[in-house]
Amino acid sequence: MEKQKIKKNIFLGIIFLIVVFPISNIYGALSCTVIDYNVQDCDMGVDATIMFRMSGSSNAHAELPSLFTSAYNNNVVCCYGVTGLGNSCSGNYETIVRLSGTTGTNAHVERNDQTNANYNNQKACISSAFGDIITIGYQASNCSGYDTTLFSMEKSLTNSQVGIPSAYNNKVCASIYSQSITFNVSATSVGFGALTPTGLRYATSNGVGSATETESYTVSASTNAPDGYYVFLKGDTLKKNTSTVDAIGGTPITPTPGTKKFGIRAVATGGIGTVVYPYDSTGFAYDATGTNFTTVAQATSGDGATTTYSIRTVATIDSLLDPGDYNTNLTYIMVGGF
Repeated sequence: MEKQKIKKNIFLGIIFLIVVFPISNIYGALSCTVIDYNVQDCDMGVDATIMFRMSGSSNAHAELPSLFTSAYNNNVVCCYGVTGLGNSCSGNYETIVRLSGTTGTNAHVERNDQTNANYNNQKACISSAFGDIITIGYQASNCSGYDTTLFSMEKSLTNSQVGIPSAYNNKVCASIYSQSITFNVSATSVGFGALTPTGLRYATSNGVGSATETESYTVSASTNAPDGYYVFLKGDTLKKNTSTVDAIGGTPITPTPGTKKFGIRAVATGGIGTVVYPYDSTGFAYDATGTNFTTVAQATSGDGATTTYSIRTVATIDSLLDPGDYNTNLTYIMVGGF
């Protein structure tokens, strides 16, 4: 499956800078209704688009949306609610029905899975943004399991007249599954304050640090990707000129004053996401480098609310290191499994 990612950089220590990369839109559900175009334009909502035109509410012939024959104005299928929605038969699209003849009007229709030669030249389509999953279905009685009903067919397969959704038992259904992925880091700066060999410091958003464990910043993640998401982190350990604080590694501990250690741990709230070992411990860990990522959090599916991760960051130095301000650049990446 396609993997979509969002990346954020963090400078941790005295400065904490977030660089936001493009985030995909979150779309609404597809909705369709039949309107009288003589009375009302197709301006029902987000990217409203004419999908189909009919000569009547039942026992009707079909017309393509690009044509504007006056006899077809009274029963126009207008769809809306999805950013990037259109009626193009190119790009990311699905065929709604195939139309008989060559003119695109005064036509009977057949399902998109039929192959009758007289229906080869014209088709009505629904299109959307790249990456969206468009589904057209044909069901008896209702469009349960789909976003909306487009119209109905007098016959179930081919050579059919058409009508409004309630006219016939054979329903033409549609759904658009739009990818969404959001990722946010809460703060613009965090800091430990000056590190000394006698103290243990936790980074805070006001930059002065704390002697007791506290939240440094939050990371929020959400997606509707079927395979969920992963949140990765990379970055060097803390440094001050040539002085380097040791990364704790992959075995969680709580460092003691007088040692030189740097690490994080995370706590999840809301949604279905979880923190990944070793960052889910009561202790701290850090096993990433400037070139290698570590996994901090994950969700096994995308069908859930946003999970916010409270990140706690700890640092200590020993008597051989220079006291003062230590810094590093951390990079978070979220990958959705579409």
